[in-house]
Amino acid sequence: MSMQNFSYHTHTNFSDGRNTVLEMVRQAKKLGFCELGISDHLSIHKNMQKSLSCPLWKQRGNSHIFRDNFQNSLPEFQKHCEEIRKISKAEKIKLYVGFEVDYFTYDGWLDELKDFLSQLDYDYVLTGNHMLFDEKCENIFDLYDLPFLYPDIKIQQEFLHRHFVTIKKAVESGVFKFLAHIDYARKLGDSICAADMFKKEKQDILAALQKNKVALEISTKGLRKINDFYPCQWILAESSELEIPFVISDDAHATNELGYKFELAEETLQKYKIFNRLKF
Repeated sequence: MSMQNFSYHTHTNFSDGRNTVLEMVRQAKKLGFCELGISDHLSIHKNMQKSLSCPLWKQRGNSHIFRDNFQNSLPEFQKHCEEIRKISKAEKIKLYVGFEVDYFTYDGWLDELKDFLSQLDYDYVLTGNHMLFDEKCENIFDLYDLPFLYPDIKIQQEFLHRHFVTIKKAVESGVFKFLAHIDYARKLGDSICAADMFKKEKQDILAALQKNKVALEISTKGLRKINDFYPCQWILAESSELEIPFVISDDAHATNELGYKFELAEETLQKYKIFNRLKF
């Protein structure tokens, strides 16, 4: 099988990427990509500004990613879609307009999301949760901040259980084309979320992917962050048995990350006899 020559999971400086849409597109063309999906973050929650992580986002310089009102955010997202369409035409390459969505569960959120998307000229959305929240999805914070905000291991496990249950709900929503970094929480370390922890929850997600015909990504970003793919080996093996479709993602946040170690991802998918691939 030839190496995948496109990516559907990329970020620009519209969210937390370091390069413009045009810079990402021109690098993709240099790499010989046949098409590219721009999938900047769409993370909107009514209590975003009250998040315990809000001061930390400001320190990290990425607070602009997180918004608290769908309609107030609409003009900015519409303009972003228009820019991608214009660049696609000017650069003579097929560009897809996508968004990576943090999925929330408070009453009315999913309807708000669907209404918001209906007003955008977009092609697809993928789901990739980076946030944790309480049972009512009222108090939210960045997954990365879990050990600092809640040092108690029991509380950590409660939040992470809910995290995986939420991912399953996202898969079942019928909104998303594919699921990003299913075991992203491994970045917290083996003492909090090792590969073999929350297996039942992850197996439930895989069953939902199969039932709802939603694809799963193998992300080379994991190689950059934890020296392993997202997902881990046993998830790849189970996914092969379930014949879940896969797409290779770089989760590129800069031009030099586009196509990162795609050849190794190809070898890994072939090793697990995963030949069912997502292609728009």
